Amino acid sequence: MTSGTTQNNGERIAVIGAGVAGLTTALELSSRRAAVTVYSDRARPGASWVAPALFTPYAGGGEARFRRWTEHALRSLTRIASDHGPESGVHVGPLREYLYKDHPGRNWLDSLLGTRLIRPVPEPCVDANVSNRPHIDMLRYMPWLEARARSAGVEIVDRRVRSLDEVFVLGHRVVVNCSGMGARELASDPLVRAMHGQVVHVPNDVGLEYSLHDDSPGGLVAYIFVFRDRLVLGGTFDAGREDLANDRASLDQIIGRCRELLRIDGFPRWQGLARHEIRALAAVRPTRGTGDEFEQTRVERDERPGGRTLVHNYGHGRAGATMSWATAKEAADLVAGVAVED
Repeated sequence: MTSGTTQNNGERIAVIGAGVAGLTTALELSSRRAAVTVYSDRARPGASWVAPALFTPYAGGGEARFRRWTEHALRSLTRIASDHGPESGVHVGPLREYLYKDHPGRNWLDSLLGTRLIRPVPEPCVDANVSNRPHIDMLRYMPWLEARARSAGVEIVDRRVRSLDEVFVLGHRVVVNCSGMGARELASDPLVRAMHGQVVHVPNDVGLEYSLHDDSPGGLVAYIFVFRDRLVLGGTFDAGREDLANDRASLDQIIGRCRELLRIDGFPRWQGLARHEIRALAAVRPTRGTGDEFEQTRVERDERPGGRTLVHNYGHGRAGATMSWATAKEAADLVAGVAVED
């Protein structure tokens, strides 16, 4: 989404991974007149293709970087919603947040999102607010991103990459690693952890016009995201689980938590939520960090022998769709040798 020349020799830059980070990186590089080839194992689609997404920035790194990424990401997604609307699957709408515990505030973030307090605060919450945020319907957004990339001249190759050296051997001198969970092996990074998540899609037959989210009073968040043709209810967060299966008990618990969230909100038709289901989906989030940290996103340049360059861009965790345009810009800057702030 910026201009400038990234490479001069006509060589194709390789991007590993066609998730949200990989495709936005490919588009960012292409916008700088780079020739780009994306390598992706189509038999192993990542979480990007099924995850629900609403603009929810998670801090992972220094505060200056977090603010820079958040501001750039919000501008990018707001512009997409304005310019491409329904075809992209991105729209801006209200989110109501219900908090059961105190959280440190960020005045700049509240100002950026136009956050307003909800009063009175319903029991048993300690605070509540509403803000306008981009909603990203990944079932529409990912095909739209891929189509945009192809129309921009990005080549997308169905290939499972088993090592970073393999891509250099193909003749690429610059490689951007956006491999998500694959970075655990490709980059030998033990901080990459699998976090299994489940969601339920239901019809919006209760007439809900705003999204809701809480801060996990019982250890698991509840959220209801409003999209054009459905509601998405979530979620779960199971560390170390790497299958792509749903289980009925978890789905029933999601529905129960979401109904309770609607009841606390005062929505009159809360009991009618999820009387019917469209589908249930599961995915594995590529988180990165230790302990309770899940978004230690790695955007870093690594010079290799023989004048080769490797740039890492992975570890977005729950913030993949939110932060992807910002980390794509930074990765492209690193490819071009532009210094970035810490």
